[in-house]
Amino acid sequence: MATCPTCEHENRDAAKFCEECATPLEAAPARAIRKTVTALFCDLVGSTTLGGRHDPEVLRPLLRDYFGQMREAVERHG
Repeated sequence: MATCPTCEHENRDAAKFCEECATPLEAAPARAIRKTVTALFCDLVGSTTLGGRHDPEVLRPLLRDYFGQMREAVERHG
């Protein structure tokens, strides 16, 4: 239960304000959690030139197919 710092009323844990005097209740500080992550950078060589030579209507399906294939490969390897 969250105790109000002003009136010491015991409030529900989900309360953001004291249910008795409306004083804002401070949220408990977030716990730090250590996580292992993987970042993948993939440069599509020549994409700037390709984008300069073609209209977006032509480029969009090409890039959609490329990213679809890349997504499948990344997901396949976890």
